[in-house]
Amino acid sequence: MEKVRFYSNMYRALASRNTWSDVDGRWVDAFQQVQQLKDPKAVALGCDAFWNTFWNLNQFWNLVTPEWSSRWVKSQLAMYDANGWLAKGPAGMNYVPVMVAEHEIPLIVSAYQMGIRDFDAQKAFAAMKKMQTTPPSKVGLGYAGNRDLVTYLEHKYVPYDKGRFSNTLEYAYDDWTVSQMAKALGKHDDEKLFTARGNYWRNAIDTATGYARLRKSDGSWMPGFDPFKSGANEHYVEGNAWQLTYFVPQDIPALAHEIGEKRFIERLSWGFTESDKLRYNAPGDQYWDYPVIQGNQQSMHFAFLFNWVKRPWLTQQWSRAIMDRYYGAGQANAYLGDEDQGQMSAWFIMAALGLFQTDGGCSTEPVYEIASPLFPKVTIDLGEQYGRGKQFVITAKNVSKINKYIQRATLNGKPLQSFRFPASELLKGGQLTLEMGNTPNKKWGIE
Repeated sequence: MEKVRFYSNMYRALASRNTWSDVDGRWVDAFQQVQQLKDPKAVALGCDAFWNTFWNLNQFWNLVTPEWSSRWVKSQLAMYDANGWLAKGPAGMNYVPVMVAEHEIPLIVSAYQMGIRDFDAQKAFAAMKKMQTTPPSKVGLGYAGNRDLVTYLEHKYVPYDKGRFSNTLEYAYDDWTVSQMAKALGKHDDEKLFTARGNYWRNAIDTATGYARLRKSDGSWMPGFDPFKSGANEHYVEGNAWQLTYFVPQDIPALAHEIGEKRFIERLSWGFTESDKLRYNAPGDQYWDYPVIQGNQQSMHFAFLFNWVKRPWLTQQWSRAIMDRYYGAGQANAYLGDEDQGQMSAWFIMAALGLFQTDGGCSTEPVYEIASPLFPKVTIDLGEQYGRGKQFVITAKNVSKINKYIQRATLNGKPLQSFRFPASELLKGGQLTLEMGNTPNKKWGIE
């Protein structure tokens, strides 16, 4: 039954791309002009939106089907060549502003950092830099760029009287990913600029309450603030302040320090305890009325945050709880809520492997964080593509529904005390061996 769940989710995670080019490489751009792909292996790809796919689809594609990550990047660059912009929502090869930020950028950056580099990296950087520095514009029948970019750059956050406040956090993450691409390419001035912008999330955090609290253009915090009600699903895109406070994937330890590590852990633990009662699903799809909601992207990294505050056993506990409670195996309960182009399914695949990348794999030295794998043994076929090895094997000795806690670990035969390891170690091939038990080992993974 677990294999049925695993491969059903894998199928859905692979079914989220639409090909818009013909067999000869021709495709129709946003101005209804016929374009020609130069690379015979390239295809024009469209989908709904790359919103927070760095917590699911990007990781899955980069690991399991890197050739498709490459095709996605090349398709984005083809849109840039034809129309001058990357696309956050390339549905039908148009510029569909269905969601916010420019999260196609982390898609490109993570592919590069994970060794998928058969595209023009200099052009890719120029494109992403344009997206983060140029006011938005109408393109064809659609709209490209960040709507709140001008006020974001002026105030170093998005004031709630001038835009959507939570875009502060989403823009800052994209900025950080640009800084990492700049670092990888040796562009030191750009790295410095976008590293600074990647820290703008700090301007959204009210340290007194410990929340990303609505802030006005005069610098004042919203009075009478409620973390679940104030600005929910409006100034906090498809979420609330409780959820969006944790949207700092580029530096979780810094966020925990900013709001207080004890408060960070206690609040998140409370959220999981409450949401477990609801199977991590919001009745009526009211995502913003609850804390941890697996059926929407804003919560999809929550279980893995405990790793970063020296509570890896809670990552193991709660990632398993979501897999057990939210994901079923039948037609009626395969998953709750909106599948969103395979995003819910791709999350399951990564969690079932016991692997995750909170920052989307965008660091110049990407890592894999370890959670609680479902299977006694999983073999990942690396395909010897992009300089990779043959396979990586994850063995979880004594694993079961009860034995979900890591007791000890070895990576390629050597003791592993950390909850994370370099992605390069996985990509060259090898073996991660975990010994599982029914009680937490609170000494493992805290280094």
